[in-house]
Amino acid sequence: MQRLTGRVAVVTGAGSGIGRATSEALAARGCHLALVDISAPTLSETATAVARHGIEVSQHIVDVRDADAVARLADAANDAHGGCQILVNNAGVTSAGAFEEESLDDLRWIVDINVWGVVNGCRAFLPLLQRADEAHVVNMSSMVGLLGLPHNAAYALTKGAVRAFSESLRSELAPSGIGVTTVFPGAIRTNITESARGAKAGKLAEMGRSRFAPVVMRPPSSVARRIVSAIETNRGRVVVGPDAHLISLWSRLAPGRAGLIGRLTARM
Repeated sequence: MQRLTGRVAVVTGAGSGIGRATSEALAARGCHLALVDISAPTLSETATAVARHGIEVSQHIVDVRDADAVARLADAANDAHGGCQILVNNAGVTSAGAFEEESLDDLRWIVDINVWGVVNGCRAFLPLLQRADEAHVVNMSSMVGLLGLPHNAAYALTKGAVRAFSESLRSELAPSGIGVTTVFPGAIRTNITESARGAKAGKLAEMGRSRFAPVVMRPPSSVARRIVSAIETNRGRVVVGPDAHLISLWSRLAPGRAGLIGRLTARM
């Protein structure tokens, strides 16, 4: 996109983590914001943080699993801001543990939010994006969307789906001038670990709270900066963090050798 000032951006999962950091980064560039989350208190905190940039802000409590609710969100954003040029599908959850220990309810839960949340957002906002002189979509994948890792089968299922969907959508929308970026973060210090499900969810939450987390996990702002840059330059793929770059390299140099990673982690 040639300019961000005065544009309208819709950010899901804006109440914390990467969503809040991205909202702040966009606001600093002069974007008006439609902030979306399922948590009213955290959403209000983000709205207060971005309002200091003197932009227009609206808040929307929406469950991205609900296609009808997301369709109403598009109407609400249009009513509040007169359109939408940037859509950031960031809302997501995670799971940890062996696939055989995952319940069907937890599998449906993670697919509904991580996959259908992205699909619902793109479906609902595409008509608004098509009306803009230039527009951009950002979909959040993960390093496990590049290469499935052990005890992450459910999460990798969803993030791999987001990668394939987003890459296809980028090709499909290229003639219309709508850019699509897929983001592949590594370990990022957010509260996603606190809401994790799966047999190893407790250990994942402990890792997120440990004193070593600031060392091994990058801050959300590192992802937000790359997202804003990708919107400006229409980058199709953004990989964030040394761990994500290592996984990206492995997926290219040794495709089909993920079993070695599984054997190594099993020994650990």
